[in-house]
Amino acid sequence: MKRFLSVLGSHIPWLAYALAVDVFFCVLLWITDARAARMVMLSLLLFTVLSFILLCVILARSEQRQTRALEDFLRDPDETHALILISNLKGAERARMEEMCTAVLRRDENLTCERSRNEDYEEYVEAWAHEAKTPIALLTMILDNNRDTLDPGMVYKIEYIRSRISECVDQMLQYSRIKGEKKDYRFERLPIKDVIDEVIEDYRPLLMEKDFLVINEVREETIYSDRRALRFILGQLVSNAIKYCSEDPRLRFSVEGEDKLVIEDNGIGVKSCDLPFIFERGFTGDTGQERKKATGMGLFLVKKMADDMKFTLDVSSETAKGFRIVVQYPLVEF
Repeated sequence: MKRFLSVLGSHIPWLAYALAVDVFFCVLLWITDARAARMVMLSLLLFTVLSFILLCVILARSEQRQTRALEDFLRDPDETHALILISNLKGAERARMEEMCTAVLRRDENLTCERSRNEDYEEYVEAWAHEAKTPIALLTMILDNNRDTLDPGMVYKIEYIRSRISECVDQMLQYSRIKGEKKDYRFERLPIKDVIDEVIEDYRPLLMEKDFLVINEVREETIYSDRRALRFILGQLVSNAIKYCSEDPRLRFSVEGEDKLVIEDNGIGVKSCDLPFIFERGFTGDTGQERKKATGMGLFLVKKMADDMKFTLDVSSETAKGFRIVVQYPLVEF
């Protein structure tokens, strides 16, 4: 009914034109024969109105078929739906619709090919990242077994290379993980102190090389999270503290209230104008030479992972006055 009224409203000018023509002929008929005009006038006007309504009904049904065919084609663009859509049109509209359908089908084919290439590339990158973990583990084993026989300077260089490669591989895997439609998180109650100790152990050689003072004030607090995700978040924050440290570097972990984990350092910090953008992909800011070498992916992945964990991140920092981030996590009662 709404469609019919819409068509009726759009063709009202034609009805007015037809009625005007009827009135004109009725006046001529009246001048010619007034008695005949009275009998013909009403019939002529009634016939015009009924013919107009019938035409609007036909047009409304035709438009409804065209609209349904167009919706089907847009929902599932293929040759079958294109032929159905084109068959409902005639003349110039048919030719224009054929061109549009051809363009849409070609674009859809290109998108399908591009999507397939992207999926193949992502699968290759994920496979490469998993394969890269094997030589990293082998390098770690060789280093652990020959630490006493190697020059301390060489040990540090190997540790640094291993740590950087491992961090890049982890970033790649986590980026692939957060983009997936299905995420294999395993939530459990975790002692925060144990997870921090694991992360500190991973970065111990670099922390020692920079003479970091690590202060862990966390005791018996627990958090409900995925272990790998939490380790990745804390690892990225520790890595940033190492990269952007200052003289006499310090790294402190503490808990505020029942649901806030605080990580703070005394490094070079972040400019206040850069703070709103530090979680954006590729953003590095312009503080210090180290940031010029950064990729801007670390904190971006931290934010994405935190959102998955339902964590809230609150950051504060000033140039040359350190960096402080508060991770507020949900409390879960059992």
